[in-house]
Amino acid sequence: MSGRGGRGGRGGRGERSDGPAIHAVDRGGRFAKPTANNTSVNTTATTTKPTKPQKTQNDQTTYPHTRKVPVPPTLVVWARSDEGLELLERSAIGMGRVLVVDPNYANTKSTVVELSGEYEEEVERAALLIESVLENQVRVAHRMGVRSKLDAEKNKIATEIELGLRCEFSVQQSLFGMVMGHKGSRVRAAQEQCAVQAIVVDKEALCIRIVGSDAKEVRKARAMLELRREVIRDLHDDKTRRILIGKGGKTIDDITRRSGAMSIDVDHDKGVVNILGTASATAAARILIESHISTIADMDAAQTDLETLRDEMHSLNA
Repeated sequence: MSGRGGRGGRGGRGERSDGPAIHAVDRGGRFAKPTANNTSVNTTATTTKPTKPQKTQNDQTTYPHTRKVPVPPTLVVWARSDEGLELLERSAIGMGRVLVVDPNYANTKSTVVELSGEYEEEVERAALLIESVLENQVRVAHRMGVRSKLDAEKNKIATEIELGLRCEFSVQQSLFGMVMGHKGSRVRAAQEQCAVQAIVVDKEALCIRIVGSDAKEVRKARAMLELRREVIRDLHDDKTRRILIGKGGKTIDDITRRSGAMSIDVDHDKGVVNILGTASATAAARILIESHISTIADMDAAQTDLETLRDEMHSLNA
């Protein structure tokens, strides 16, 4: 049995012979454009029919058994590459020649791997191995395609987030019902009032995703839906709590109105103030409450200083 024809024993690369212009076999049976040599040719012919791949000087053997294994369309480029041809040749154990042949020369509807050998059993076994290799490569190509799509989607999302066209925020489980509103009324209101493409509510992950084409509208929708619960602690002085509430709740109601918070509750037992509302509203309420508490402390200090001054003046007059 002679060695494999082609480049250094590799099947599939043909060479030009000293004859008329032919379709030269490139790697693995791939056919390049016809090229002319120095031999005179018949220039009157207008068309040239495809000819079968020419045997090279290194591969003059005619093998008694040949089998053609179709190459999936998605793998044609791979099969003709150095990497593909190397793997196909290694897998076709016992074959005298391994070619990747175009349909025009293989008399088939698709590109094929042509296996040639001395024994029918070896050719059939090699065909099974090549089929297995091709099936595995199809799966690999599919996985790579899926990965490529996922990477592209990931990059798209990252770009949208960077441009403010997409946002995601978590929701406390205790507040999820309030965020949704009665039968989803708050979400529908945000969709109607904001020019966004989608508002996705993920109940399992306890988060909301907003996607749009205008960063301003995305921020507006988020401001409408993102609820927070803020807690101001260490408010143990009863006098401060009562002044904060005001007569008949007037002071705390005014802070609620000015901040836009949904509710502000003063818990006397725990000495805390609970604030519920959107992110901007709770932040505003905290500032107003802390400012009011600071004012109360300043007034107490001023009252103490005033009483001390009065005592000193009374002592001097005495």
